[in-house]
Amino acid sequence: MRRALLLASLIVLGSSLAPCEASPAGLSLTPSSPGAQDRLDRVVLVARHGIRSPTHDPATLARETGVIWPEWPVAAGQLTDHGRATLRVMMKDIARFYDLACKTIRHSAQERPCLSRPAPVIWADSADERTMQSGEIMAAAFTRNDAIGAQGLSLGKRDPLFDGASPGFITQNYGAIHQDVEGAREEDRNHRSAAVSEGLASLQALLAPRGCADKTEPCFAEALTTGQKKGRPVLEGGGVLAASLAENLLLIYVEGLDRSHREQTGSDWVKRIDPRLLSRVLPVHEAMARLTRRRGVLVQEKAHLLAEVIERFLSGKAVRLSDTMPLGRTTRFLAFAGHDTTLDALAARYGLDWHFSDQPDGTAPDTTMAFERWLSPSGVVSYRVRLFHQSLVALREGRGLDLRHGGAVLLAPGRR
Repeated sequence: MRRALLLASLIVLGSSLAPCEASPAGLSLTPSSPGAQDRLDRVVLVARHGIRSPTHDPATLARETGVIWPEWPVAAGQLTDHGRATLRVMMKDIARFYDLACKTIRHSAQERPCLSRPAPVIWADSADERTMQSGEIMAAAFTRNDAIGAQGLSLGKRDPLFDGASPGFITQNYGAIHQDVEGAREEDRNHRSAAVSEGLASLQALLAPRGCADKTEPCFAEALTTGQKKGRPVLEGGGVLAASLAENLLLIYVEGLDRSHREQTGSDWVKRIDPRLLSRVLPVHEAMARLTRRRGVLVQEKAHLLAEVIERFLSGKAVRLSDTMPLGRTTRFLAFAGHDTTLDALAARYGLDWHFSDQPDGTAPDTTMAFERWLSPSGVVSYRVRLFHQSLVALREGRGLDLRHGGAVLLAPGRR
């Protein structure tokens, strides 16, 4: 029987605080499971959008790598039909997990509130169409009124909830950001893991076997460098490109393009994508995410507005979503449709870490983080973080949560 073990740790950064003491971000996160008499009072979900095509089109990817990439049924960075269907299954499973249909109204002889009364509120990042569409799918799964859809700013507008680092912040903190980037570069140079080196070698053999020998193709193992993007320092080099390409291989596999791909000259490599290859190359993506998305002042700034909304909502205080929409205090279920970078930023803020044995990408499409507020019979409040994910097979085959094998788990405290 397949077993999906999850290794998860919740770390209070820079401290040795006990599990029930306040984290630097203001939440006291409880590691243990709720008691039999405890009741769930409020939930905030933060989900990554569904399966999309790569953000670079096949022609751009060909220029970057020198090989032919498969054509997708949608434009670059857009949800696919399979992605929408798989996300729909996932969100319906989450709705059943939280009993949003309110079929079970009593819990251990105590009246349990119906989390979907008043109706849940779903807020989607307006920066991309894929998040807006994902929000609509979430709204259809979580609400019983077809007239209630996802909300957000106008499409294409920057939403501070998902990107709280304004141009002014970047200008004022340019030196600190540059120092963070340099620190990440040094960490990769001095402490690159064997798994990352193996992943880079596997990508090299698959996509650019001559790259590190004659420089006619990219060399993924070369040392990282620093550059500029949108007015701020960033990491550059073969490892950064390799991380993006590793994720693209995952997207090809879960979309099933390796099965439907029509042979083109130079594209026979697509047929070689399988779970074993993905398990070797995805550590590159995970490592670069830790270097670029889970550390530094810029990451902390990006997450602070969303974290503030999460914390205020869970505590029952009034909140506004991106300074436009006031949220009633009686609302009990709030959901956000965001990105893998959203999950990474929150993981950094709250000191969260996890790994799946059945899914090589810890922030794969549809992965959802849940912040829960629980009440004991005596009125003691506790907060927990739960993570929902689909296995690699489930994403590929359009299945939902495997609750018996780690599809929904509480993150436990500990040290890496």
